[in-house]
Amino acid sequence: MQWTCYLSLGANLGAKGETLREALRLLAVLPETQLLRSSSFYTTAPWGKTDQPDFINAACALRTRLTPLELLHHCQAIELQLGRIRHERWGARTCDIDLVFASDGITSDTAELHLPHPYLTERAFVLVPLAEIAPELEIAGRTATAWRDSIAHQDYRLARELSNPFPFHLIACMGVDRGIGKAGQLLFDEPEDKAFFRQKTTGGILIMGRHTMETLPGAQPLQQRLNIVLSRSLTGRAQTRQERAGFVVCHDLTELWQTLGQLQSEENWRQRKIWIIGGAAIYALLLPYCRDAWVTEVAAAVPADVYLPELTGMTLQEEVASSTPTLSFCYYRRPAASCYED
Repeated sequence: MQWTCYLSLGANLGAKGETLREALRLLAVLPETQLLRSSSFYTTAPWGKTDQPDFINAACALRTRLTPLELLHHCQAIELQLGRIRHERWGARTCDIDLVFASDGITSDTAELHLPHPYLTERAFVLVPLAEIAPELEIAGRTATAWRDSIAHQDYRLARELSNPFPFHLIACMGVDRGIGKAGQLLFDEPEDKAFFRQKTTGGILIMGRHTMETLPGAQPLQQRLNIVLSRSLTGRAQTRQERAGFVVCHDLTELWQTLGQLQSEENWRQRKIWIIGGAAIYALLLPYCRDAWVTEVAAAVPADVYLPELTGMTLQEEVASSTPTLSFCYYRRPAASCYED
């Protein structure tokens, strides 16, 4: 039997935002389970034991054929995988995943699992994200929104963190052997592919490596886009948004998440598409966070020394012919990210 379960997620140690995004990615690929939706991230004060750092919290909804106990055990395994150590009730933790409510009349009252969660209607860190994704969900005779409004005095605010666990779109052009470059240059210079790239990425955010930056015309940032370079060797700190000749520089994934979280809070860049444009090392590093990919496939075998990684976890959804006989535009999508369509 399929049923819907609502989960509460939280973290207040380590890289909190990325921990929750990874938890959502792992939940999305559980067997016989579909991630239906997830909330924004919220910064909330600790509950029960207050002498600890603030939390980042979220909620999500799963549709599953797992039994409640099977789902609970999978969630506990994810917590352990992400570094959870249970040593103090209501204490600090790297990751916490609670089953808080089930539709379809499913309940549980055992020593191992109480469903609905006994504190569900008392906690802002559960009710605020839950009301975002299921405002009309009825809990004990009241909607999630009404329960949220009843505890409005508790401290919570939107977090400056990306909440989407699959925030990126990949775009590339490759030959039949997946070659994309040679000797520091792009392998193909097809006018129709360049027009397709402009049409897709204009107005968005581009993430690239240093070598890709150097292959841009004049090594200058592409206009009408925000250009981010992910490189350990360039100067500039992402936290202060200093730019290097028009490029925002991030030295590692932590700085990248911080920069993108800040951008998400800015009106000019909120909801803009984020495109991964290369090179191969950046594609490989960020592929797990990509929801989909547009790949221009060229029916030619040209010697290359840089290759596009296999799009693991994605399936071909659409193939669009071009006016150039040797080109086709292929759209791949990650099924686990289907609830994050634009």
